[in-house]
Amino acid sequence: MLREQTHDERRAIDVLVGFGGVVAVAAAPEEVRRALVHVLVHDVGFECAGVFDVAASGAWVLADAAGVASSLLGFVVDADRVGGEVGDALLARCARGFTRALTVPLASGGGLFGLLVILHGDDDPGPDTLRLVEGLVDLASGGLGRAAQFRELSRSYATLRDSRAALEKGEKLRALGQMAAGVAHDLKNIINPLSLHLQILQRQVARDAVDARATMTDMHGVLKRGLETIERLRAFSHQTPSVRPEPCRLDALAREAIDLARVRAERGAGLRIESHFDVPPAVVISAAECVAALLNLLVNAIEAMPSGGTIVVSTGSDDDGSWVRVVDDGPGMSAEIQQRVFEPFFTTKGDDGTGLGLAMVYAFARRYRGRVELVTNPGRGAAFTLWFPHPCDSLPPPPR
Repeated sequence: MLREQTHDERRAIDVLVGFGGVVAVAAAPEEVRRALVHVLVHDVGFECAGVFDVAASGAWVLADAAGVASSLLGFVVDADRVGGEVGDALLARCARGFTRALTVPLASGGGLFGLLVILHGDDDPGPDTLRLVEGLVDLASGGLGRAAQFRELSRSYATLRDSRAALEKGEKLRALGQMAAGVAHDLKNIINPLSLHLQILQRQVARDAVDARATMTDMHGVLKRGLETIERLRAFSHQTPSVRPEPCRLDALAREAIDLARVRAERGAGLRIESHFDVPPAVVISAAECVAALLNLLVNAIEAMPSGGTIVVSTGSDDDGSWVRVVDDGPGMSAEIQQRVFEPFFTTKGDDGTGLGLAMVYAFARRYRGRVELVTNPGRGAAFTLWFPHPCDSLPPPPR
C-alpha cells in the first residue's frame, strides 16, 4: 500500500509545483531569481535569501534578495571569493542577527548562473527542508539556463534581423544604381551630340552677333551642369568614388555646408544654426560629395521645423575615425519611419519629396567605408552622424 503523504510533504509538493509553473514561463533571469528568493522566504520559511550574479568584472553582485534591507542590493563580493566565502561575506554585512549562511551554486548544463545564499539562525534546517531547497535550486538552475539561452537567441535574432535589413537596403541601392546607370548612359548619348552641335553653331555665328554668342555660352554652361549631374548618377550606380578622394577636414566642409544652407534657414521664423567644431583628423573622401550630403541633412532639418528651432552642427573624432553630426530639435521620427528613412524612394513629404536625399547620403558614406547613424524619437528631434575611418584604417579604392 502507498504511504499516505503527510501535511509537510503535500505542502512541499505544492511549493515545488507552484514554483515550477513560475519558472516555466519566465523569460528573463531576474524573474527566476526574484521568484526563488520569494518562495524561500514566504513559502519555505527562511528569514533571508539572496542570489548573487556574476558582474562583467567577474565580481559577485547581490542581484535579488528577500528578508534583508533593500540597501544591500548591489552588494559586491570580490571575484576571488568562492562558494561559502560569498555567503560568509553577506552574513558579515547583514545587520540582523543571523549566525549561519547556506550557499548553493545555481548551475545547469555546465554553466554557473549564480549563487544562492540563505541566512538563518543557530538551528540547522531539517533534512526535509534541505530536500525542498534542493528541488527549488534544481528548478531555478534549469530556468536560469533556459532564460540565458532565450536571451542569447534574442540577441542573435536581433543581429540577424539587422543584417537582413542592411542586406535589403543594399539590394535596393544596387537596384537603384542599375537604374541610374541606364539613365546616365541614355542621357549622355542625347546630350553629348547636342554639345557638339552648339560648338559648330558658335563657329558659324557672326562675330558681331554678341547676344546669340552669349546665349550659346549660357547653354554650354547648362549642358556642363547637366553632364556633371549625369556623372553623379554614374558614380551612384557604381558605388565607388567618381573623383579621386583627398584628405579633407570635416569641420571645414561643415562650415561650407552651413554657409550654403544659411540663406534658406534665414527665411524661416526663429530658425538658427549653431556650430561646435573640434578639429578632427582628416579623412579621405570627396569634399564636394560630403558638402552635398551635409547640405541635404541641413535642408531636411530646416524643412522639419517650419515654426523655428535650432540646428547644431558639430565635429569630432574617436579612436578609429572622425565624424560630423547634424542635430535638430524638430518633431523627430517614429520607430517605423526610422527603420525606412534611408530606403530609396521612401519619403514622408508626399509629392514634394523624391525619397532619394537620405539614400544618397547613405550611399556616399558607404562609398568611403564610412557609415551614417540616426538617433531620433518622436517629439525629441533627430541626430544624423556621418563617420569615416582614419586614412590608415581604410582607404577607398581608386576610381574606376
